[in-house]
Amino acid sequence: MRSTLQTIKKISPLQAIIFTGTISILSIIAGTVGFFVTQHHVVEQVEKKQACYLDLVDFRGKLIEFDLSKDPKQSIKANPHSEILLSTYKKLLDQMHDAELQPVVSRDTAKGNWRVLLAGENLDFFRLELEKNIEQAKIQSKAATVRLAVVNEFFLYFILAVLLTLSITAGWLLHNNYRQTLIPLSQLVGQLKLLNRNIPESIHDTAEEMKKELTDTEHSSDITQITKSIMNFCGDIEAKNKKLDEIYIRDEKTNLYNYRHFKEHLIIEVERAKRMSDKVALAMIDIDHFKQYNDANGHIAGDRALKILADIIRGQCRAYDVPSRFGGDEFALLFPKTGIATAHDIVERLRHLISTAPFLHGEHQSIEPLTVSIGLAGFPGDATDWYNLINNADRALYTAKSLGRNNVANFSPIATQNSHQG
Repeated sequence: MRSTLQTIKKISPLQAIIFTGTISILSIIAGTVGFFVTQHHVVEQVEKKQACYLDLVDFRGKLIEFDLSKDPKQSIKANPHSEILLSTYKKLLDQMHDAELQPVVSRDTAKGNWRVLLAGENLDFFRLELEKNIEQAKIQSKAATVRLAVVNEFFLYFILAVLLTLSITAGWLLHNNYRQTLIPLSQLVGQLKLLNRNIPESIHDTAEEMKKELTDTEHSSDITQITKSIMNFCGDIEAKNKKLDEIYIRDEKTNLYNYRHFKEHLIIEVERAKRMSDKVALAMIDIDHFKQYNDANGHIAGDRALKILADIIRGQCRAYDVPSRFGGDEFALLFPKTGIATAHDIVERLRHLISTAPFLHGEHQSIEPLTVSIGLAGFPGDATDWYNLINNADRALYTAKSLGRNNVANFSPIATQNSHQG
């Protein structure tokens, strides 16, 4: 014991600082490498599970479409869509295994009796099996996200422990000489503790608070570098979380919501409207003669026109509306908790703004204006489910085109006219 104390006394403060700093740096490097390796694996699992969940939800929509469109007189073997549907489900089961999910499978599924699944009453059991798999994928996706937060929190605790060890050693050796280090370090510890309790909500706020303290208070160079590293780390986590959220719901060219996000929200809003006896409106928007526009001005100008149109559509939407790119030159605009009259006013204003908007090619060359045709349908007045709502809005769109384009057509008048003609 005495020899140990004598050895410690012989160590100069500078040597102790160098030794402690070296150990701390090596620990941070090793912990950071381990953290990023673990985080990469967990993020990969989150992405796989979320992708699996979204694909299962999309498959559920296809199954509903199959059930609605199948001919009761036609056998399952003769139905070409059943082969595609079953092949897709097989791939989904493989995808669940790849995402480390244990799919719920029936006896027929396990034995490979695929055709029996879509026949007669077995279709209901198949739906139940699918719903269980969707629920499992949803739960496991959330659990993987929680694990990612735990990994981040553990790393932050690790950084906190290293910083505390370093601060205690420096304070014991240097006392008053490091006042500019110890006081800011104490404030930093408080911020890190707050961050650990509120992950992931407090990441942005904590980074901003650190930045404010860094500019308002005089720090040593060591604390400044540590604080900046943690701020950058918080910024990386926040940026990755935002990128992970956006990559699944945004269309690349227009930055509107993609078809998958639109369809998921449409199904949810229609089901909510059924429970709450509420209304939902849907507008299908198609650019008039867009192929001729592309042929005359080039695809680059066409892509720029799509972006301008998307910006105009987004600008006319309310906070809870869902503007989406349906595909190609067609857009879909979902209006939750909205009747046909209100939705008609919005899309009529939108149609007028688009018809008067300038479309420029390059800096000086002017291109002829574009117009859109819009079909509008509402739930529950025009449809009984989300599938018919899309179909009826699409029928209204074709009516708007047949009226000379650059028009808005409601489905209700169309249905009334057809009933009178019948």
